[in-house]
Amino acid sequence: MAESKAPVVAIRCASYDLEALRAALRELLAPLGGMAAFVRPGERIGLKPNLLFGTAPEQAIVTHPLVTAAVALEVQAAGGYPVVIESPGSGIVHIKTMIERVYRRTGYRDVAAQYGFELSLDTEWQAVSVPEGQMIHRMEVIAPLLRVDGVINLAKLKTHTFMIFTGATKNLFGVIPGLNKVGYHGRFTERDRFAGMLLDVAGFVKPRLNLVDGILALEGKGPGTGGTPRHLGVLLAGTNPVLVDVACCRIAGIDTAAVPVLAVAAARGWWSGKAGEVDTLGLPIAELQVRDFQFPQKHIGSLGVSGGLERFGRSLLRSGFTPRPRPQVGPCTMCGSCEQACPVQAISMDKKAHVARVDDAKCIRCYCCHEVCPSAAIELEFTGLGRAMHALKLV
Repeated sequence: MAESKAPVVAIRCASYDLEALRAALRELLAPLGGMAAFVRPGERIGLKPNLLFGTAPEQAIVTHPLVTAAVALEVQAAGGYPVVIESPGSGIVHIKTMIERVYRRTGYRDVAAQYGFELSLDTEWQAVSVPEGQMIHRMEVIAPLLRVDGVINLAKLKTHTFMIFTGATKNLFGVIPGLNKVGYHGRFTERDRFAGMLLDVAGFVKPRLNLVDGILALEGKGPGTGGTPRHLGVLLAGTNPVLVDVACCRIAGIDTAAVPVLAVAAARGWWSGKAGEVDTLGLPIAELQVRDFQFPQKHIGSLGVSGGLERFGRSLLRSGFTPRPRPQVGPCTMCGSCEQACPVQAISMDKKAHVARVDDAKCIRCYCCHEVCPSAAIELEFTGLGRAMHALKLV
């Protein structure tokens, strides 16, 4: 993993105009040595964006295709060969037709054709050893990851209903192929364990550079269609994805101690755990901070507890202290994305009522269904005592 005190750079960039993006990218990378510090002539460089599923860029769910294009052009200028590598969200099968659809709907296909960079359609994957992993020692990864000389991580600044925030570190979960992601949600149902797994994935990928698209961020009930676009007008970059995420959280006013990935990363020594010690070159965080950024609903998880407390936490989870996913009649189109994404098979299609149904006894509150729903048809609702606690802002 990158050095725990590696610099993070942040600058303003107001729009997705390509020439403005290229100029901003050069300014952003200058304190880090420019793109030439990360790309050697002749290298094949994997660009890993966040392409959760096929949505228009203005919905702020995916890394904007023109941000990726600007990076691709700078990689080419440094003598490298850029190729976009990605396996979309948990409910999407890792096959060529599905990946092509995501590229088309997100605007990546047209932008790649216009600016001359490759979109990988290689659907092979391999099991690899993760010798330094603490939660996993073996995982499946998309084969294109293993066929590049280095990776540039292109994340999106978004809230996340399960993990509070998703940025550079969690974006690397996209190297797990398609529905294999569902298995990881099923194995690591507690947020701290899931966070540990994400850090193991990041430690394996070892991106050379991490860049976050925060020009149009996503707030509220992210990371999918339940979230709301929010113009922040910022780009961030650094070699340590955890520190880049800390800087993002500070800009948005997100408590880093509440973000499982950052809490577990601090316990591993990947950063100090003191958010105030992380500032940015370019523009300091104090000049970029925003107020009233909307966060996802808080829920009681198992971060930092074990044994009896862990069992007690699970009991609370079952008694309504965390919001339950509730597909809504009308917005639900019965597309089956939630059913396919559910790691514990808790969702079925009620054809008579024309709505998806969630079995609360099986639901583990990973919110994969909420994340992948293309119609924003799944509300997260507190019930019973949990509703009263939520109304009093105690959960």
